[in-house]
Formats: sequence, C-alpha cells, structure tokens
Amino acid sequence: MSKNFLKKTIIKNMRYLVKTKMNLGSEGNISIKFKNGFLIPKSGLNPCDMKIDDIVFIESNGHFSKSLKPSTEWQMHHNIYKERTEVSAVVHCHSMWASILSCLRINIPAFHYMVSEMGGIDIKCSKYATFGTLKLAKKVVLALKERNACLISNHGQVTIGYNIEQATHLAFALEKLAKQFYFCLLSNKNKLLSKKEITESLKLFSGYKSTH
Repeated sequence: MSKNFLKKTIIKNMRYLVKTKMNLGSEGNISIKFKNGFLIPKSGLNPCDMKIDDIVFIESNGHFSKSLKPSTEWQMHHNIYKERTEVSAVVHCHSMWASILSCLRINIPAFHYMVSEMGGIDIKCSKYATFGTLKLAKKVVLALKERNACLISNHGQVTIGYNIEQATHLAFALEKLAKQFYFCLLSNKNKLLSKKEITESLKLFSGYKSTH
C-alpha cells in the first residue's frame, strides 16, 4: 500500500474513534507500520482538522523530520514495533471504561472468556509513568508481553494488530470488557474462570485467528 493511502487510513480511523467517543478531540493516536518505520499523526491535532501532511513518518531508528512534531506517545509506538516485529498497527485510546479501570491500576482477570481474545489469560495494566516518556513506552511494552492489548495506568488503553482493522477491533472489544468488568466489580460477586478454562478459550482463539 502507498504511503498516502496509509496516511488517509490513519486519518479516517482517528476520526472514527472520535465519532464513536473512544477519544475526545486530540486524545489518543494511531500508527501503521510502513517500510523501515511507521506513520503517526502530528501532536495535538483534532482528527477533524487532520490532513495528509499532518502524518509523520518515523524511521525504525527513531529519526524523523525536525520540522514535524509527532504525537507525544510516538516512543510508545516505536518501542512496540521494535519488540513486536509481527505488529503492523497500534491503536491508543482514552476510552471511558478502559480509562476508569486504568485509574484503579488493576488487571482485568478471566471474568469472561472473551478476555482471551486479547491474547492472554488476563489483560495487564501497565505500571504508571508520565505520558510521552520512554519510561512509559517501556512499561507498556512489558504489559503487552504475549498479549495484544493492555491498560495504561491512569491513562487509557492500547491495542496492537497485524493490521489496522484488527487493532481497532480490539480497542472496541477491550472497552466493552472494561465496562462489563467494572459492573462485575460493583456486584462484588465475581465468578472467574479457572486457569484451565481460560487457557482452553485462549487455544480456541489462537486457532480461529490462524484461519482468518
């Protein structure tokens, strides 16, 4: 796919996240791998105002044009691509329910079999670090180990995928799970799946992904 096509894809998906209230204004960011680097929006822009020239190319070594200021979380995206070479897209949201759970700094356990869609037996919440820092990037990569999604403490959520469609789908799926788990917490009557039960579900999801 051409660079301009991917830039348009980022803008379209950023606008969709605002439209569906997964982000507000300039919150969050999306990146897509391209050749020896990745594409990501400039910092502080409302997706409604984004143009093709507002999407920055960052090389695999972290270099980019000094005339452009990429998203404050570009280091998070950069480190994810370095550690997870199979990943082709990253979606970062400040969605309501995921952000609420992130402020509680708790993992989402195996309360529902769909947790396994995120690639593990639970969904981790990264340890806290200041936004836009390399320290945060490293903590997020750690929380994503063997998983396709995580919460970011006192911040929001991030999902990864082999394409932008998968990463975006997982962002919405994580938001749904976060809302469901929040209300389960309120009931104080959680019935979690056993490790064996969630592992069986995880194996089925793994097989499903390999054939689609």
